Amino acid sequence: MTDTTTPSLTAPEVLRLTEQMTLFRIDFRIWSGRKQLRAEDLHLGDQRPPVDLVSLGSKKVCNPEALRVFHRHKQQLERELLAVGTRFLGGYLIPDRRAAELQQRAAAIAAEAQAEAERFLTDYDRHIDAWCAAYPDWSSAIRNAVDPVEQVRRQFRFRVQALRIESSPVVAADTLADDLRDVGETIFTEVEQIARGLERSFVGQASLSRRALGTFRRVHEKLDALSFVDRRIDPVVHAIGQWLARLPLTGPIEGQRFLEGWALMRLVSDAETMARHGAGLLALEALMPAETACQTPALSDTGDRLPAEAADVASDFDVLFETPPQDTGEAASDRSSMTPPAEPTVAPPREPVHSQDFWF
Repeated sequence: MTDTTTPSLTAPEVLRLTEQMTLFRIDFRIWSGRKQLRAEDLHLGDQRPPVDLVSLGSKKVCNPEALRVFHRHKQQLERELLAVGTRFLGGYLIPDRRAAELQQRAAAIAAEAQAEAERFLTDYDRHIDAWCAAYPDWSSAIRNAVDPVEQVRRQFRFRVQALRIESSPVVAADTLADDLRDVGETIFTEVEQIARGLERSFVGQASLSRRALGTFRRVHEKLDALSFVDRRIDPVVHAIGQWLARLPLTGPIEGQRFLEGWALMRLVSDAETMARHGAGLLALEALMPAETACQTPALSDTGDRLPAEAADVASDFDVLFETPPQDTGEAASDRSSMTPPAEPTVAPPREPVHSQDFWF
């Protein structure tokens, strides 16, 4: 069974990762628009408060729809950080080469959220009046809980911190290496979440729409940005990148390319499969003599055709699902039972299959 785990990081490896990455922390505070539900709020006859107004021991003093914009800004920022980074210690680890552009983007999103907050605070009284008008029987309970606008203003804050990671020299127990060792697993899990739903683009279909390629490109961008974090990531990056480079520039993806995409979908849709794929190919490369290692043939300018010798390897789709035989005796028996051709044909020598072919 292939070992999918990564060895413990050494001190130089920890230093290499921390020197190449920045930790982004999102510090967005958003006014909840809720106040604690008090006993007197329920002493209003036989009426029960509407579920849109009261829930889980709190009452809403403002329309939640007016506050959703702030949560959308936060979610947008999280998506952009996760596009090339990964979750770590409550924040997001970003490669330094992408940190500057993401810092600018984060600042822009925070500024947009702050501008939305100022507009909301300008219309604060109008929002409260509209909410009371929507629930006239409960308007007194709402107004009794409303805070002054300046107090609400202090409940909004939109900031993004970019931090350098290092262990404290005065702490004896250094757990940073253990935390960083698990980052690879986190990355594979996040990619699995991105690829969730890709199967619908393949099952029952004869071709792949170009819209589905966007998911593959997002997966490739994320893994490519973080490939230096865990050596098992690199084989997956190459597999996706080579497939994308061979696709036609227009039209649906059909035939051989569709089947290769299906295999890639199965690969990136499961974190454990990606880990096995990367670990298995790394183990194979370690066993291969250096003189037998081959380079991937260059792609043609069209992006759709390969040189003849490369196309011969790429068209062999069976290699995507090839697994080592479990019983060599049984395999030999199967081969001996096959009827040989009337005239043996000497096949031209083939280059070794490059390490980016699939293992499942």
